[in-house]
Amino acid sequence: MKRSSASALLSLLLFACSAPAAATVALKQIEWPRNFGYRLGDTVPVTLTLDVAAGWAPDRDGLPEPGQGDRQFELRQLTVRDAPERCGNCRVYTLEWQLMKSVRAPQTLRMAPQSLRFRKDNAVAEIKVPAFEISTAPLLHWASKKDIVSSVHPGYLATEFDTRAPLLRALGWGVAGVLLLLAGLWAGGRLGGQRARPFARAWRSVRALCARSDADALQQAFRALHGACNETAGATVFASNLPDFIAHNPAFADQSEALRTAFAASRACFYGLPPQGGYDSPAALLRLLAALRDREKLRAKGPSVRQAPLSRAA
Repeated sequence: MKRSSASALLSLLLFACSAPAAATVALKQIEWPRNFGYRLGDTVPVTLTLDVAAGWAPDRDGLPEPGQGDRQFELRQLTVRDAPERCGNCRVYTLEWQLMKSVRAPQTLRMAPQSLRFRKDNAVAEIKVPAFEISTAPLLHWASKKDIVSSVHPGYLATEFDTRAPLLRALGWGVAGVLLLLAGLWAGGRLGGQRARPFARAWRSVRALCARSDADALQQAFRALHGACNETAGATVFASNLPDFIAHNPAFADQSEALRTAFAASRACFYGLPPQGGYDSPAALLRLLAALRDREKLRAKGPSVRQAPLSRAA
């Protein structure tokens, strides 16, 4: 009887020893950075390897947030990554602190201890990160604490360099850019004598209206045609004095019939009548204006002839 009781007790102890511990969060390793040679602005990374069991997650406000810290150190960033190469549930937490204190002489600063808190349902696990000390040095050695400005010894000289070559290169590129811009404006008819040609401007205006097919766009296109004719003649051109316009501007003589048709279609458009001559959209006027623009360009290149303005009678 005693022997069986002893065997039962031994089996119970073996079972208790072999039972797995409750799954929680455990600190596996802390990788401290070097503890010397820091100056203002340097970063101090602290790496923690945690064994985080399934179901555990950081508690609300359980991890420090970037920007937190004391007057000596400030947390710049907190990164988390899985590390299956270390253990099955391992995660690596890296806290990157930045030194914010400027010291006057070599000094040892202490990083305050931190706590990381995790939760699973109502259970809470807390990981304690102990304090850590590092040695810091000033940016420059001060000879006196009373007058900082006068105590800094001049030890750095500016390197002289020739600024003429970069300025000449910048000037050359600037001139090239201006010439390219002027060439583009001239090719597009926006520079020099081309800007003064009325039918060229009317053609560009109507081309911009070709994407529209409403009545207002068609009226704007006809206004552009009339405006170019009026500016070329130096007076208002009506359908009644259109022959006089052609007589004073013989370069447009081959387009006289097309102009009569366009003027009739313009009258129908502004009086709400059905479209005439196929002029039902701004695109229909584009071909006529292109022909007038080309003849206007050829006339501008020829000998200058002073022409009398048209009669202003309707």
